[in-house]
Amino acid sequence: MKKLCTLIFAVLFLFSTAFVFAAKTKEVPKVQKTMSFSKGINLGEWLCDYGNGNVNSSYFERQVFDDMKALGIEIVRLNIMFEEFSSGKPDYIVEDWLWEKIDNAVEWCTELKMYMIITFMNNTYGGVKTKPDVEKMLLKIWPQITARYKDSSEYILYEIYNEPHFMSGNLAGDVSKWNKIQGNVLKKIRETDKKRTVIVGAENWNGIEEVLKLPDYKDDNIILNFHDYSPFLFTHQWIQHTPFPYVKEKMPPLPENPTDSEKWYYENYPEMSKEANLVKPLDDAVKFANKRGLALMCNEYGVIMNQADKTERTDWYNLKTKWMDERNIIRLNHEYKGYWAIFNNTKLNPVEARFPEDLNIEVVKALGFNVPQEKTRKHYSWFENAKKTNDYTIYRNGFAKGVYASDGWADCRINKKDAADEGTYIYLPKADAWATIKFLFGENYDFSDLVNSGKSLEFEVRTTQKDLKLYAYFAAQEIAGTAKEGLPWDCVNVVSSKNIPVDGEWHKVSIPLKNFRDNGAWSDIEQKSYPPEGKFSWKKIYCLKFAMGENGLKDDLSIRNIAIR
Repeated sequence: MKKLCTLIFAVLFLFSTAFVFAAKTKEVPKVQKTMSFSKGINLGEWLCDYGNGNVNSSYFERQVFDDMKALGIEIVRLNIMFEEFSSGKPDYIVEDWLWEKIDNAVEWCTELKMYMIITFMNNTYGGVKTKPDVEKMLLKIWPQITARYKDSSEYILYEIYNEPHFMSGNLAGDVSKWNKIQGNVLKKIRETDKKRTVIVGAENWNGIEEVLKLPDYKDDNIILNFHDYSPFLFTHQWIQHTPFPYVKEKMPPLPENPTDSEKWYYENYPEMSKEANLVKPLDDAVKFANKRGLALMCNEYGVIMNQADKTERTDWYNLKTKWMDERNIIRLNHEYKGYWAIFNNTKLNPVEARFPEDLNIEVVKALGFNVPQEKTRKHYSWFENAKKTNDYTIYRNGFAKGVYASDGWADCRINKKDAADEGTYIYLPKADAWATIKFLFGENYDFSDLVNSGKSLEFEVRTTQKDLKLYAYFAAQEIAGTAKEGLPWDCVNVVSSKNIPVDGEWHKVSIPLKNFRDNGAWSDIEQKSYPPEGKFSWKKIYCLKFAMGENGLKDDLSIRNIAIR
């Protein structure tokens, strides 16, 4: 009897051990349908306009695409705000200059055998809602896209719309509405292009839970897509210095007078950051994709670099990348350059990060990309190129190479055209007092020789604003933590309706650099102005700014052909 009991105990022990082992090694579900690409990256806001016209032509150089290919990036997502760069209602005719930019990217990706998503981007900033009549606009613009690219190579994909979010207060109704709209747009695309792979996403900002509510579109050449920024409190750093994973002792205090969202995310963060709760939505999405026989993509995931701990940010990428790779989920980091980037952006303008020396190597590794063999590369700034060629053009049919737009522009368009055979210009339909447009040169440069040789700032302006005051500034770079020496000391000259006609025609303005006067400084960091202290120097010029002055802008204003001559 004793031997029998011992045998039974041993069998039960082995069975229980096997059960525990099986539980711990639970098989991870995998997407059964795979594609020719598995990892990629977003090209951020390079063809976006969040009310500031922030499109830099220097982004769209062949070298950028060569660099991404060298990293082992297999697919890039080109985010394009087609609506903003169109004629608007009722026909939404896309502007010619935009096609030229996209055409270049299509050509380069095809040559490099690197896949590219043409994404219909929208405004997701500040709680801006998707327009209730978005379908009318999509049905006007998508036929233009498909007509142009239906005969392109197999390396081009379409994405119907980024992060729809009607926010009506009835999520179920919003989901149903978007699902029908997306189906109608997909049918419209298929009228022209039957072979292209199309990416479809769900309501609620491409929410992963809403993917499970997508209808069967009866199309086997689509990819289901979602975005993953979980846990949100960490990835977006709404409460600065939130750790990952959750550690009670490391948690920052809840801000005073928190919003309802901040309070909810803060209170639920311990549960939301647990691995089990982070992977379950992935598993559910995988199972859903397999039921439909479709591929699955997460074409946005990432952690904003501001305030997030660098090591914890890398750890998050390691985990998310591992989980998605294990499940055969196609993944694209958000983004290449910017505040979600794979670069160490230490400058005020993150797009200035240099390849390869400014790459965040740990993040590059965590994303499964290649580490470049070259350590440094010779980079020529706008100013260095201008000195070599004696051509100090800043804007002519777009930005000169090496000139960048800053964040927070006035509500303007920087590539507007009146006719296909004419050049582009910067267009401001209206502006608040002191609304600013800014051109960055990359770092402080010595303009002394330009001043001493009698050079002038030249540009053309067109307006009917009767009380126009247009302030032109040259300013130094603001450097945080260096007291007054690091302030962006500037000089100014004013163009007004007293010295140029305001008749709606183009007029050339020429201001000798020596006629600019010391103006003090405006600190973006402190949001504070400083009076002149004689600290301005032509040896430290980081940017050119135009500000609308105390009157703002009631009638529209256009500027073009900006140069120092």
